Amino acid sequence: MDVKDYCRLDAHALAAKIKAGETTPEEAMDCALTRLQQVNPSLNAIVHECSGWAFDRLKNMQGDEPFYGVPVVVKDLGFTLKGVPLTAGSRFFAGTVPQANSDYIDNLLSLGMLPFATTNTPELGLSFVTESVLHGPAKNPYDPALTPGGSSGGSAAAVAAGIAPVATASDGGGSIRIPAACCGLFGFKPTQGLISLGPWVDESWSGLSGQHVITRTVRDSARVFAHQSRHQKPIIPVVPSRPKTVVLVPRAFTPVPIEAPCLSAVDIMRQQLEALGYSVIEQDLTLDLELINQCALILITANTAAVIESQQQLLGRKAKKQELEPATWAFYREGKAIKATQLIQARTQLYRCLRPLHALLNDAAFVLTPALAQLPIKIGSLVYTNDLTAYIEQGRAFSPFTPLFNQANLPAMTLPVMSHGELPVSVQIASGRWRDWSLLALAEQLQPAFPSFSPPLP
Repeated sequence: MDVKDYCRLDAHALAAKIKAGETTPEEAMDCALTRLQQVNPSLNAIVHECSGWAFDRLKNMQGDEPFYGVPVVVKDLGFTLKGVPLTAGSRFFAGTVPQANSDYIDNLLSLGMLPFATTNTPELGLSFVTESVLHGPAKNPYDPALTPGGSSGGSAAAVAAGIAPVATASDGGGSIRIPAACCGLFGFKPTQGLISLGPWVDESWSGLSGQHVITRTVRDSARVFAHQSRHQKPIIPVVPSRPKTVVLVPRAFTPVPIEAPCLSAVDIMRQQLEALGYSVIEQDLTLDLELINQCALILITANTAAVIESQQQLLGRKAKKQELEPATWAFYREGKAIKATQLIQARTQLYRCLRPLHALLNDAAFVLTPALAQLPIKIGSLVYTNDLTAYIEQGRAFSPFTPLFNQANLPAMTLPVMSHGELPVSVQIASGRWRDWSLLALAEQLQPAFPSFSPPLP
């Protein structure tokens, strides 16, 4: 199989070629490794190659798995491969060698997928860009001067560049959807709790964060979701029983300026939804954004402190300030001071503050927003300051729309609909809790209406 052919295939198409005898898992992996060597020096998407690990797992496969022999890459945070180094993008965590696979990885293996590399991530996933001190910045395949987003930026860059058709990712505030939007890919964040985060944790960031994949096509994401959530068939009707109404709320979630291309993408999606028979209405939504952000910050800082203290126990020593980046140290410092009662109160207040969003989705099938407020920003634009207020405001200016759907625990997706110059521009669509399959069914309807995107790489 030619490397250029490999780069164009999604996981379904590649698996079909392997099953038809047109190629083999070994040839597919050779293509993946060749592509990695071609593009990774300029993109820094991959931080560790472990194809030997993948070939060892291939020996134990039956050959009848649905994605038998399909190479995938794995985010270097939250996903563990037994015996493969894990850094979490941090100098303090570098050298960690997991002693077991995470559940998500075992499920990918049971699908026949072969993890062969780990991808770049910011330290502990605490950024909407991917620029750790340990590994350096991941770069956008459409323009290496720009970010591929974060915190799953390496995963998105790898898929967009053709290294693999599927990459694992996690999302605590947009970390699947932001990189997918920056790189012209499909990014779906399921309702938290549907997919196991085991064996290490039951929930992440007090329920804000979940795991899934970044893909080129909706069908790849949907098939992996079905397997990971253990629902081979939709658990809810894919045709909404509620009125076919989409609520457009481009301004309700943020006071920050929104760039014109991001709004144009929403207009294009609005027209397409109306062509499918949806009624798209603009509706105001009053949310106490200041209190919501305060509550979310308590959850994130407390959980960051807990993760760092767990690593301290593992290493038998305290973290040194110089081993953590300034923003991470600030999260750690603030998190240590949070009491258990504050944590519980923050979760309760967050739920109450977001009731209007849930109520909106009781009456409407979907909510439509821009994916981002800006096009992909230049590498180095987001400063890793120890001033948490300033740090968070920088991130919010870039991606104000994605975090609310983590905080409300609602399924949400980003998908590209247009180009601005050579850059893809995406929108975000969300639905009510547990209505993941309705969202994926809509994505399947929408994807053929929009062009596929391919970066200007050799």
